[in-house]
Amino acid sequence: MKRHFCASVFIINPINKKVLLVLHHKFNHWVQPGGHIENNETPEEAAVREAMEETGIEVELIGKRFPRESDFIIPIAIQRNIRNNVDEHIDFVYLAIPKQDSKILYISNESNGIRWFDRDDLIKYAVFEDIIMTYDRVINDENLWK
Repeated sequence: MKRHFCASVFIINPINKKVLLVLHHKFNHWVQPGGHIENNETPEEAAVREAMEETGIEVELIGKRFPRESDFIIPIAIQRNIRNNVDEHIDFVYLAIPKQDSKILYISNESNGIRWFDRDDLIKYAVFEDIIMTYDRVINDENLWK
Protein backbone atom coordinates (compact mmCIF):
# COMPACT_ATOMS: atom_id res chain seq x y z
CA MET A 1 0.00 0.00 0.00
CA LYS A 2 1.33 3.43 -0.92
CA ARG A 3 1.40 5.85 2.01
CA HIS A 4 0.84 9.63 1.60
CA PHE A 5 1.26 12.24 4.32
CA CYS A 6 -1.17 15.13 4.11
CA ALA A 7 -2.23 18.20 6.06
CA SER A 8 -5.62 19.87 6.15
CA VAL A 9 -7.16 22.76 7.97
CA PHE A 10 -10.53 23.17 9.64
CA ILE A 11 -11.10 26.92 9.15
CA ILE A 12 -13.63 28.37 11.61
CA ASN A 13 -15.02 31.90 11.59
CA PRO A 14 -14.68 32.74 15.31
CA ILE A 15 -17.64 35.16 15.20
CA ASN A 16 -20.41 33.07 13.62
CA LYS A 17 -18.81 29.62 14.17
CA LYS A 18 -19.14 28.61 10.52
CA VAL A 19 -16.62 26.26 8.93
CA LEU A 20 -15.15 26.80 5.46
CA LEU A 21 -15.33 23.73 3.21
CA VAL A 22 -14.50 23.03 -0.41
CA LEU A 23 -16.39 20.70 -2.75
CA HIS A 24 -13.78 18.08 -3.63
CA HIS A 25 -13.69 17.44 -7.36
CA LYS A 26 -13.01 13.68 -7.05
CA PHE A 27 -15.25 12.76 -4.11
CA ASN A 28 -18.08 15.27 -4.78
CA HIS A 29 -18.27 15.88 -1.03
CA TRP A 30 -17.60 18.98 1.03
CA VAL A 31 -14.29 18.66 2.91
CA GLN A 32 -11.78 20.84 4.72
CA PRO A 33 -9.01 22.29 2.50
CA GLY A 34 -5.89 20.16 2.46
CA GLY A 35 -3.43 18.13 0.47
CA HIS A 36 -0.09 16.39 0.32
CA ILE A 37 2.87 17.56 2.37
CA GLU A 38 5.70 18.49 0.02
CA ASN A 39 9.37 17.59 0.48
CA ASN A 40 11.04 19.63 3.24
CA GLU A 41 7.68 21.06 4.32
CA THR A 42 6.25 20.70 7.81
CA PRO A 43 2.62 19.64 8.29
CA GLU A 44 1.87 23.16 9.59
CA GLU A 45 3.37 24.78 6.50
CA ALA A 46 1.42 22.43 4.24
CA ALA A 47 -1.87 23.20 6.02
CA VAL A 48 -1.40 26.97 5.65
CA ARG A 49 -0.29 26.62 2.01
CA GLU A 50 -3.20 24.34 1.10
CA ALA A 51 -5.70 26.71 2.73
CA MET A 52 -4.38 29.59 0.63
CA GLU A 53 -4.24 27.54 -2.58
CA GLU A 54 -7.74 26.14 -2.21
CA THR A 55 -9.61 29.09 -0.68
CA GLY A 56 -7.56 32.25 -1.19
CA ILE A 57 -7.68 32.85 2.55
CA GLU A 58 -4.59 33.30 4.69
CA VAL A 59 -5.12 31.47 7.97
CA GLU A 60 -3.63 31.39 11.43
CA LEU A 61 -3.32 27.93 12.92
CA ILE A 62 -4.45 27.82 16.53
CA GLY A 63 -3.80 25.28 19.21
CA LYS A 64 -1.40 24.18 21.88
CA ARG A 65 2.30 23.47 21.54
CA PHE A 66 3.68 20.84 23.85
CA PRO A 67 5.88 20.62 25.76
CA ARG A 68 7.74 23.74 24.56
CA GLU A 69 6.38 26.84 22.84
CA SER A 70 8.98 26.23 20.11
CA ASP A 71 7.41 22.83 19.27
CA PHE A 72 4.78 22.31 16.61
CA ILE A 73 1.07 22.90 17.15
CA ILE A 74 -0.71 19.70 18.15
CA PRO A 75 -3.18 18.75 15.39
CA ILE A 76 -6.82 18.36 16.42
CA ALA A 77 -6.81 14.99 14.63
CA ILE A 78 -4.61 12.63 12.68
CA GLN A 79 -6.89 10.80 10.29
CA ARG A 80 -6.22 7.64 8.34
CA ASN A 81 -8.03 7.28 5.03
CA ILE A 82 -7.59 4.22 2.84
CA ARG A 83 -8.78 4.22 -0.77
CA ASN A 84 -9.28 0.99 -2.71
CA ASN A 85 -6.78 -0.84 -0.47
CA VAL A 86 -4.06 0.82 -2.55
CA ASP A 87 -3.48 4.28 -1.08
CA GLU A 88 -3.30 5.26 2.56
CA HIS A 89 -3.54 8.98 3.35
CA ILE A 90 -2.43 10.06 6.82
CA ASP A 91 -3.86 13.54 7.38
CA PHE A 92 -2.70 15.99 10.08
CA VAL A 93 -5.83 18.09 10.71
CA TYR A 94 -5.33 21.59 12.15
CA LEU A 95 -7.73 24.20 13.50
CA ALA A 96 -7.43 27.70 12.04
CA ILE A 97 -9.09 31.09 11.87
CA PRO A 98 -8.97 33.46 8.88
CA LYS A 99 -6.43 36.29 9.09
CA GLN A 100 -8.50 38.61 6.90
CA ASP A 101 -12.08 39.23 5.80
CA SER A 102 -13.72 35.81 5.57
CA LYS A 103 -15.89 36.91 2.63
CA ILE A 104 -12.95 36.63 0.23
CA LEU A 105 -13.35 33.23 -1.39
CA TYR A 106 -11.43 31.63 -4.23
CA ILE A 107 -12.37 28.48 -6.11
CA SER A 108 -9.25 26.57 -7.12
CA ASN A 109 -8.88 24.04 -9.89
CA GLU A 110 -8.90 21.34 -7.17
CA SER A 111 -12.51 21.92 -6.13
CA ASN A 112 -15.94 22.55 -7.58
CA GLY A 113 -17.08 25.02 -4.96
CA ILE A 114 -16.41 26.74 -1.67
CA ARG A 115 -18.74 27.96 1.08
CA TRP A 116 -19.19 28.60 4.78
CA PHE A 117 -21.32 26.04 6.68
CA ASP A 118 -23.12 26.21 9.99
CA ARG A 119 -24.14 23.04 11.86
CA ASP A 120 -27.53 22.79 10.12
CA ASP A 121 -25.90 23.11 6.68
CA LEU A 122 -23.62 20.16 7.43
CA ILE A 123 -26.67 17.92 7.74
CA LYS A 124 -28.20 19.17 4.46
CA TYR A 125 -25.16 18.80 2.21
CA ALA A 126 -22.91 15.93 1.14
CA VAL A 127 -20.32 15.84 3.92
CA PHE A 128 -18.47 12.91 5.41
CA GLU A 129 -19.44 11.96 8.97
CA ASP A 130 -16.01 12.95 10.29
CA ILE A 131 -16.65 16.57 9.19
CA ILE A 132 -19.69 16.76 11.46
CA MET A 133 -17.83 15.02 14.29
CA THR A 134 -14.88 17.42 13.97
CA TYR A 135 -17.16 20.46 13.81
CA ASP A 136 -18.99 19.39 16.98
CA ARG A 137 -15.72 18.75 18.80
CA VAL A 138 -14.23 22.09 17.77
CA ILE A 139 -17.30 24.13 18.69
CA ASN A 140 -17.87 22.37 22.01
CA ASP A 141 -14.27 22.06 23.27
CA GLU A 142 -13.06 25.47 24.47
CA ASN A 143 -9.64 24.02 25.23
CA LEU A 144 -8.95 23.75 21.50
CA TRP A 145 -9.27 27.53 21.18
CA LYS A 146 -6.78 28.42 23.91
